Amino acid sequence: MSNKNSFLQISPFDVDGDQLIGQRPEDVPREILFQKFSAKNPVKAIRARCLDCCCGDASEVRKCVSTDCASWPFRIGTNPFRKKMQLSADERLRRKALLQPHRKSNPKRKGLE
Repeated sequence: MSNKNSFLQISPFDVDGDQLIGQRPEDVPREILFQKFSAKNPVKAIRARCLDCCCGDASEVRKCVSTDCASWPFRIGTNPFRKKMQLSADERLRRKALLQPHRKSNPKRKGLE
């Protein structure tokens, strides 16, 4: 069975007449999901779908006029419904201080301090 077909199963519902249906994603082992799907963030997955719809042309995604599409507000790769956080200078400093021990212990982030 190929990777693509490992996400399918015979429907347990009589009305489907033994047709193949997609498994529930939570029933697929996480390791397999991580191998198969690169977008683990729903907004990024929507962006990837929009790029697929526009044949991989990001400028066409930006110019999309399909405003009735449920993905349209998310096509740029952000969630316009999420309130942008406005942090005070004190809060920025507090958060920076919280990250300092992590940055020093993470060699991949070297030079980003």
